[in-house]
Amino acid sequence: MNNNIPNPFILDTNAYFLFFQHPKKPHYYKLINKVSENPVISFYISEITSMEIQSVIGKYRRGSTTQVQKCDRNITIDDEIKNCQNSWIIRGRRKMRRKVYRGIQKMLKDIERQRGTIQATILKLSPDTIIKARKILMDYADTFNIGSHDAVIIATLIKTVEEQNIPLTLVTSDKGMKAVLSAKLIPFFDPQE
Repeated sequence: MNNNIPNPFILDTNAYFLFFQHPKKPHYYKLINKVSENPVISFYISEITSMEIQSVIGKYRRGSTTQVQKCDRNITIDDEIKNCQNSWIIRGRRKMRRKVYRGIQKMLKDIERQRGTIQATILKLSPDTIIKARKILMDYADTFNIGSHDAVIIATLIKTVEEQNIPLTLVTSDKGMKAVLSAKLIPFFDPQE
């Protein structure tokens, strides 16, 4: 167990997933530089992120088939509005091998149990967190593209700042979350910028 205080960053699920992506993308290294305190990489995650990452990893384990979709948009051709006759493709993804999946599951457990050089401190959900998340949705869902999981992550940050006086910065590349954070004057870091 790590007795050190984690760096004051809370990661959303997509930022957390950067640790498990292969090959590593450039924004992974920006994230590591931001949250690393040699030799340990430490950060906070919401309990909902700890749950949601399982869904994301599971999606990669299952893989997907190539999907062909008919375009149903109206387009302009020679100043006339016509139905699009094209199709678009979502490329399939190979199923993750069982050995890789189990390795990622072990890594997740080690991170969340704070064993090793990457350590996450999980911030527990409470009824108060859900109340704050609902208020965020009521205040901002009609203006910004913010989902319920995102609202719970922001509410977790707000609750932690209020109750534990930890000046957290949210790590996210999500446009809707960044818009809400800006409106609420909450600091964030986007590793993709």
